Amino acid sequence: MTESTAPQSEHRTVLLRGGDVHSPADPFATAMVVERGHVAWVGSEGAADAFASGVDEVIDLDGALVTPAFTDAHVHTTSTGLALTGLDLSGARTLGDALARVRAHVAAHPAARVVLGHGWDATRWPEQRPPSRAELD
Repeated sequence: MTESTAPQSEHRTVLLRGGDVHSPADPFATAMVVERGHVAWVGSEGAADAFASGVDEVIDLDGALVTPAFTDAHVHTTSTGLALTGLDLSGARTLGDALARVRAHVAAHPAARVVLGHGWDATRWPEQRPPSRAELD
């Protein structure tokens, strides 16, 4: 990401198009107009044609992602806690591998009444399914 510090850039109108513009107002936006350093419009590539002749600069995003305005960086505390204390199953490559990791964790922590596993994705396993209750019990 770059930012110009030249004073004249504050008064320019720029059309960014041909990308993926993240905006709750228009989740399918592919273009954006910035006037005087502020987002003035977000919308589709087709609608951007109406702005093209009235801007100082057109930037082809070539498919790049733009996140206008402030992007909130935050933490989901429950997920963070699980990552620190739960059973990380993100490396499990199969259902059997995940179940073996659960068994090893239970054996290493016999006092634990509940095992909270995280990070697994059954859609990436050859079995294409999560473990059953019977398999976990």
